[in-house]
Amino acid sequence: MNWGVDMQDQASRITYGAMMVALFAILLAMTLYVPLLGLLTLLLVPLPITIYRLRYDRVSTLMVAMCTWLITLLIGGLLSIPAAIVLSAVGFVIGDTVRTGKTKLYVYMATGVTLLISLSLMYLGTVWFMKINPIEQLMQQFSAIQQEALVILSGMGNSTREIERTVAEAFTYYQTIVPSLFILSVFVTAYMFVMPILAVATRLRFEVPKFASFLNMRLPFATVLAYLALLLISILSQPEQGTTFYLMEANAILIFRFLFFLQGLALIYYALRKMKLPIIVNVLATLFAMFLSPFTVMLGVLDIAINIRTWIDKDKRA
Repeated sequence: MNWGVDMQDQASRITYGAMMVALFAILLAMTLYVPLLGLLTLLLVPLPITIYRLRYDRVSTLMVAMCTWLITLLIGGLLSIPAAIVLSAVGFVIGDTVRTGKTKLYVYMATGVTLLISLSLMYLGTVWFMKINPIEQLMQQFSAIQQEALVILSGMGNSTREIERTVAEAFTYYQTIVPSLFILSVFVTAYMFVMPILAVATRLRFEVPKFASFLNMRLPFATVLAYLALLLISILSQPEQGTTFYLMEANAILIFRFLFFLQGLALIYYALRKMKLPIIVNVLATLFAMFLSPFTVMLGVLDIAINIRTWIDKDKRA
């Protein structure tokens, strides 16, 4: 009797796995060959692996993932395999963390770390095996843009030496913050994967965790102290551009400012919710917050330091 049940379960796993592999292939083909729609389907390519992991065990899911790599070879060729591995890894991590009852923040962070490690390995593989260094190519593009900027600004009649110094400092800074920009973009991408995949999983009646409302975001007070200490060290030490200390400091400051920008944006949304304004106002406020990002960052710092929300609540009660 048990033998018959096991055979039925095995057949169910294989059938469902074949369906998920087929869905993966369809989403991947649309991503590769349908330009505009592909930007949206890319975020759903890991979905079949996630759904399969929510129903079955890890070993079976890994087998299905390997089948998706084979189908990718037929659809996109050998060069598409690394992308398929990364996307299936993302799907597996999302499904596994949800299946094991982790919080949504844990799911998001685990997805971000998976993406970060996977893309770093892809970069190393590109350098070692294909002898192509994307970062070097990016730096060469920076240098070319810098030279073009110098030519344009010199033609406007300004002092060449002054222009060269200003432009060189600006481009050195942007080259310095490439690591933090990469990390931030990876975690933004991870968020863009997690949200639609969990939304679809919810529609399919799987039990998934939920984030606390973004409006209630509150960073620890220690982040303000750390940021102020970092700024103070920067002012007192004035590290030389190009040094390791300057690299670490510039990237740390950028990441802190991004976090405080999110805190300031959450405060703006909180205030707009209290005023009961239409949702379109949130869209306009987001655009202004991005345009006036230094002001938004300052709002975020003040919200953590003195808790502006309590004042907003007092005004509403009054």
